[in-house]
Amino acid sequence: MSTSARFTLKLRDIVIGWSDLERRDKGTGVAHGAFRPGLGWDLVEPIFVLRPTDPAAPDAADREQRYRRARDTLSLSLHAQDGTMLDTARIDVMRDEGSATDLALEVVIVDQNFWEPSR
Repeated sequence: MSTSARFTLKLRDIVIGWSDLERRDKGTGVAHGAFRPGLGWDLVEPIFVLRPTDPAAPDAADREQRYRRARDTLSLSLHAQDGTMLDTARIDVMRDEGSATDLALEVVIVDQNFWEPSR
């Protein structure tokens, strides 16, 4: 898929936001990029706030476990620009001060079509 493609994050049929997933590592299967929230972001933001930012914090392990459980129950989906749903193993939205929106989308993408250079 083209590196300038826009990918849409959805909760069922509700658009949560978009990313170009500018940084990609085929070896690890991870794609990462600035995240631009959509109208549905307010529905899921409280779950992504659960993610611990300091792994050394006393409650970090407990928060990480709660975060993963809550995130996995969302059943988020990632869609290519043509509307095709991509097979993913993990979807995270995190704080990223280097991003124009202060948010980043990081996705483990299993769908091999995503990694094809011609797309």
